[in-house]
Amino acid sequence: MITPNAAAKNSDRITKVAKKLTRHQQLRKLLTRKSGVTIAQLQNTFGWQPHTARAAISAQRKAGCVVDRAETEKGSVYRIVEVQGTR
Repeated sequence: MITPNAAAKNSDRITKVAKKLTRHQQLRKLLTRKSGVTIAQLQNTFGWQPHTARAAISAQRKAGCVVDRAETEKGSVYRIVEVQGTR
């Protein structure tokens, strides 16, 4: 039988666990940074191959995001500049 004290301890333990962001949420967070994200950074963060990183960026475009690509000495830097439908 669970006592009220034990139930309270369990609920405290559950609320202390931080929710882990999904890959989609992590990708969106990286793309919305002011500095943007490179393909190499996506590879290091998620363990993806370059074609998988580009496909994930393409999926963001298909979802309605306007993704800007700028050439730098680090390579192409991608960032979301606008999410359509949320103006």
